[in-house]
Amino acid sequence: MANRIKGITVEIGGDTTKLQTALKGVNGEIKNTQAQLRDVEKLLKLDSGNTELLAQKHKLLGQAVEETKGKLATLKTAAEQANTALANGEISQEQYDALQREIIETENDLKKLEEQANQSATAMQKIAATGEKLKTAGDNISSAGKKMLPVTAAVTGLGTAAVTTAANFESSMSQVQATMGITKDSMSEVDGQSVNTMDTLSELAKKMGAETAFSASECAEALNYLALAGYDTQQMCDTLPTVLNLAAAGGIELASASDMVTDAMSALGMGVDEAGTMVDQMAKTASTTNTSVAQLGEGILTIGATAKSVRGGTAELNTALGILANNGIKGAEGGTHLRNVILSLQNTTDKAAASMKSLGVDIYDSEGNMRSMNDILGE
Repeated sequence: MANRIKGITVEIGGDTTKLQTALKGVNGEIKNTQAQLRDVEKLLKLDSGNTELLAQKHKLLGQAVEETKGKLATLKTAAEQANTALANGEISQEQYDALQREIIETENDLKKLEEQANQSATAMQKIAATGEKLKTAGDNISSAGKKMLPVTAAVTGLGTAAVTTAANFESSMSQVQATMGITKDSMSEVDGQSVNTMDTLSELAKKMGAETAFSASECAEALNYLALAGYDTQQMCDTLPTVLNLAAAGGIELASASDMVTDAMSALGMGVDEAGTMVDQMAKTASTTNTSVAQLGEGILTIGATAKSVRGGTAELNTALGILANNGIKGAEGGTHLRNVILSLQNTTDKAAASMKSLGVDIYDSEGNMRSMNDILGE
């Protein structure tokens, strides 16, 4: 964000220039790459198996990683010089703090891009290795796979998209069994039928591994995160697809996605059947506002149980966090601000009530329930 670094100068290669000017080129490159990525993503929604588009996405993610690394290096150079500038009174504490926030945001952007590149590389490897019957303009997967592998190797060379061998599937499922504290012969009820627990979960992990960008072993690891949250077999079967969708949509790790889904549902008092709706709303908000799925998750978890009182549910919650993000208040910071707004509105002291009454604003309905924030703030 340009106004964060306004007035800060940096010396690079013996030349002193404004930090905004020094970053102008790389910011332009990042913007152009992101525009191309959005275009590819839009087309992939219409043709998710198009190998040419998948290869382009993979290449663009590699470019985005390198461009963001370049920006971060310049910012860190500026930060080193800013320490002296602050001590000499050449910049204010406010400018110094703003620069630190810019660095933190850029580090988060880089981490997200690296995770996306890793997932893309895994998907490329899986397609090329299994020979799935995907086609692009007369090309079959065997030739498309050969095109993808050099791209994968190039990104791996950058150290950002290394394709590693997943942990042994059986070992991962054994960990799930140990976490659940059951035997191989244990039975559970799933969709009204009595089934072998481990056989059912193993088949689910394999199925999800075949249908998503994640391997069967990674899906087994995700099941273990759900088991750690105390989910039973039915809940794990219902929630695993949601966790995988959230991880893929947000470019975040499975552990983070699992924690985000289970913790948010617990905080909001939601049922397992509502998880899909919540994730869809988060993905939509992330695509239409200046925030990410990961930042929305941080915000929701920061608000915690306070969000239960939001009449408009997760849709209104995500909308509010999106609006805050558009004004530069994201992640946990956005959650803190929104929680404080909710708590302030719920203040029932005589003075607060009188103030609201004088403004003609009703916080609660006739039954004593908090009204929709959209209606309250509208008034």
